[in-house]
Amino acid sequence: MSDLTPKDGKNFESKSFERHCQSSGDMDSIHGMSNFQITTQEAQTLGFYADTGQGKGGQGGPGTGKFVLNTPGMALEVLGQGLKVRDEGDITQLPAKQTVCKRGDYGVTCENGDVVIKARNITLDACGGGNKDGQIFITANRLVDVRGPDVKIQGEKFTCRATQECDIVTNGFMKMQSAFKVDAQKADDLFGSMSGVLKSATSLNIPQVGEKLDAIADKGKGFAEKIKGTAGKLEGIAEGLAENVDTEAIDQSFSQVEGNLESGDVGAAVENIQDALSGLLGGLG
Repeated sequence: MSDLTPKDGKNFESKSFERHCQSSGDMDSIHGMSNFQITTQEAQTLGFYADTGQGKGGQGGPGTGKFVLNTPGMALEVLGQGLKVRDEGDITQLPAKQTVCKRGDYGVTCENGDVVIKARNITLDACGGGNKDGQIFITANRLVDVRGPDVKIQGEKFTCRATQECDIVTNGFMKMQSAFKVDAQKADDLFGSMSGVLKSATSLNIPQVGEKLDAIADKGKGFAEKIKGTAGKLEGIAEGLAENVDTEAIDQSFSQVEGNLESGDVGAAVENIQDALSGLLGGLG
């Protein structure tokens, strides 16, 4: 049989009433030896239990005695009815209930229920120091829905990763600003599979890499035809110049211009230039 003698060597104490029982020195609890324990006829338990050494830090100190409340129904606290009502926008601290954990963790577990937190304002502050602390993790098996008229995400690095789809939809302006921007499509880079999907899903004539656009090719053809016609006209003009223009007279006029400029007779040089231009224009006519 198990030894149920209190571990501190003191006597076990118990007092029974019609609907509850008080005891001290119980050794059958998973929480350790009881210093004070009340058990009711509804299987409700409230107890203070001695140090078991679980999670104890170092030698000495206050120990790790436990307080346990167990009830099959609801536990309700109504607090703060005598505190003042703060004005809108007043964010000064006015505690109605505080839970302070000097060391260790704080856990809330609903095995078959929901957690609902309602307040005027809610602040989550992971203020752990160092490079490995100060983290907030949110995990959901189906949906994480964040709503608000103004949603901001600020940080030194922001990563948004989707294994299937990523949609950004707006009915107004979409503004993006960056120092550098890099876009990469892994499907085209590795397999080229999305190119086939794009071809079958659109009626646009999408050129391959290095292929000329049809619109540019069509414009080039028209431009080439125009150039051919213009070249023929230029050939006719050149032939007309060769036949009608007195090139010897023009050469003589420009020679006289050079001589007049060397002698300083600017007026005569201007008259010779006019004579040369008159002969050239006459040939074009």
